[in-house]
Formats: sequence, C-alpha cells, structure tokens
Amino acid sequence: MPPLRTRRIRTQPQTSVAVIVERRRSVVTNAVIAIIFFASHLLGIERPLPRPMHTSILSGSLWIDEILLGHPDRCHRELGMSTALFLLLLAELVATGDLADSRFVSAQEQVAIFVYWLVHGSSQRELQERFQRSGDTISRYLNKGLSLFATSSFYDKYVKDPVDYTPAKILEDPRWYPFFRYCRGAIDGVHVLAYVLEQHILRYRDRHGAITQNVLAACDFDLLFTFVMPGYEGTAADGLLFDCAWRSGFALPAGRYYLADAAFPNCDMLMTPYRGIRYHLKEWKQGNQRPVMPQNPQELFNLRHAQLRVVIEQCFGVNKRRFDVLLSRPEMGYEQQALMVGAAAALHNFLRIHEPINDLDDEDDYNLNGHPFLGEREEAEVLNMIPALGAVEKTRADTRRDRMAQAMWNVYVQDHPDLQ
Repeated sequence: MPPLRTRRIRTQPQTSVAVIVERRRSVVTNAVIAIIFFASHLLGIERPLPRPMHTSILSGSLWIDEILLGHPDRCHRELGMSTALFLLLLAELVATGDLADSRFVSAQEQVAIFVYWLVHGSSQRELQERFQRSGDTISRYLNKGLSLFATSSFYDKYVKDPVDYTPAKILEDPRWYPFFRYCRGAIDGVHVLAYVLEQHILRYRDRHGAITQNVLAACDFDLLFTFVMPGYEGTAADGLLFDCAWRSGFALPAGRYYLADAAFPNCDMLMTPYRGIRYHLKEWKQGNQRPVMPQNPQELFNLRHAQLRVVIEQCFGVNKRRFDVLLSRPEMGYEQQALMVGAAAALHNFLRIHEPINDLDDEDDYNLNGHPFLGEREEAEVLNMIPALGAVEKTRADTRRDRMAQAMWNVYVQDHPDLQ
C-alpha cells in the first residue's frame, strides 16, 4: 500500500492580524489621550476646583457685631476700648470723608481689622483667620488704616502742639511752680522693634543689640503726644534726632521749652539736668529707707526735673501697653513701620482724651523687658553725640537753669533749716 501523502494547508500568519488590531487600538488610544489633553487645557479639568479656606460661620462682620453687643470687657480686651468709644471713632472717621463702606467690607470691619492689629500685633495669617478674609483684603485695609490714622486729618487733629499756658500739674504744685511755669512737656527718644533687610541690620542695631527704629517724641503733662518723628535708625542718638527735627521746623513759642535728659543739648527749646549729679528717681530711693535729701541747688534741680520729665516715660509705657504691635516687629516695609508708630500715637491720644485709663504713678520710671529708656550712657559717649550749639545760646540756657536751681534752693532751705 503506498504511503499516505499529507496535504500541507497554507494559512496566513497569525502575527499579521495581531499587528493590525494593535495598531488600530494604539490609534484609538492616542486619539483619546489627545482629546483629553486638549480638553483639560481648554476647560481646566486637570486642576481641582479651588476650595475656599475661610468658610467659618462666624464671619468677621458677625464677630464684630458679637463683640460690640456682648460683655463690655470683651470689647476692651479685643479692641482696646469700650463699645461706645469704638463707635465714636468709627463715626468720626466716616464724618471726615476718609472712610466709607467698600463693596464687600463695611467701614466698621475696616476699622476693626486695623485696631485689632494694633492692639494684638497679630500676623497676617491670624488676621485672615479672625476676620475670615483673604490675605489681599487684610493687607489692603492695614495699609488703608496706616494712611487713615497717620497721615490724614485724624492725625493732625489729635497730635498737635501743646497749648501755650502753664499746665495744671505745674500750676497746682509748689514743688514746680513758679519755677517751671514756661515748661510745656517733655521729650525723649524711644526704640521700637523693627524689621529690616539684612544689609541694613547694622544701621538699625541699637546699643542693647536689638534691631530697632529710634523715635523722637514729645508729650504734655496729660500724657498726650504733641510731636512724633519715627523712622530713624536704632544707632541714631537722641541729640542728633532733635537736631534733625529742629532743622525741619520743630519749635515752640519763644521762652517755652521741653524737659529732656542729658542725651540732649541744653538750649533755648530744651532744659536738661546737670551732668555728673544724681538724677534718675531710682537713685534717690534707698529701698524701704527714707529717700536721699538734696544737698545743694544742683541736686534739688535734678530731682524736680526728673519728677516732671518722667511723664514722657509714662506716655511711652501706656502706649506700649495698649498696642502690642509696637513690640511684635511686623514684617512689612520700613515706611509702613514708621507710619505704624504715628498711627499708634494718634489713636493713643484719641483714647486718652475720651477714655483716660492705664495711668501710671506720678513718680514711676518705665522699664520694658530689660530695655531701659532711661538707661545711662557714659558721659564721654553722651557728649560726643550731642550736636554743637552756638556759644551764646548755650550760655543763655545754662544761666536760665542756674537761676532756676538757685530760686528752688532758696525756697527749699526755708522748709529745711538744717541745710542752711
């Protein structure tokens, strides 16, 4: 039987079909990817929808209403003043035409944002959370508040020259009247913590090592600021600041003067103590023992001078107790930090006039966290920082001081015969 012959059937290779199917699948896949890609860019599908951050039920405006209508102590604690005084402040700012409701933020909330920042020294994030507002909104109304309180008619109304008559504090006390009858207040420099760029740090580092701006300020005996000049480097001496202010028009009527410490020049406008003689109030106290008694006209003059001049330290103290922003070193432009000091001074005067609280004892020095505003300098250091005066003016000022010291002493020894 012949062998069987097998028939070989020729078939198309399987790979060709698979390739065709794979190619078609790849084309469809790429087309879908392209459609999704272009659609995502056109419609923004690739980015999740923005999620609001400040969604608290208690919005800023509702929180302010709750504060103003709630317990009186809450308003004092949160806004630094009573409800009635806050509404008076709001009405006064609106009446001047400098403040009005915006589209989304009422005038009341605008003022509250700025005042809350002054009182608490809060950061931007804390203010955003407190008032449920965006960072742009908070920044906008902080800048508006700086302009409103430090450069507008409100500032001019409340920070102004002292009245030209003998203050009641002097007139009613025989220790000072008639000797200081032409005195209109006290002047000094105060350091406020500052935020500056790294390349400027050395210029703003004060003698205690802190980064500060030096502020020259004067006040009357009602603890009201009468002059504020902020924005100078922490290394600037008080005497040089006064010289700059004087050249810029800072003045008093003829024959009137401010009391100043030994860092300032003794001149027509300023009366300073005798150098090298006991001066600061703490130097006259000996614990629980009786205070040291003056032994000559110069010591008596320095004692009386220190008892009056302490008013400027009290004014600084009350201002820094009211406004924590002066201790918080806010991260903002240096010009804005200077405006912040002026705004705090204007608001301080407003509060002192309408709601005088936070008084200090008459003879209290003010010392904040180991940063003494009355800190003593070496005599040579002080002399090197005082600007030069004309010989005629210096002689005239020294003669005035000597005459006053002797007149005080003549009255004092009548009550203390053992000193004669």
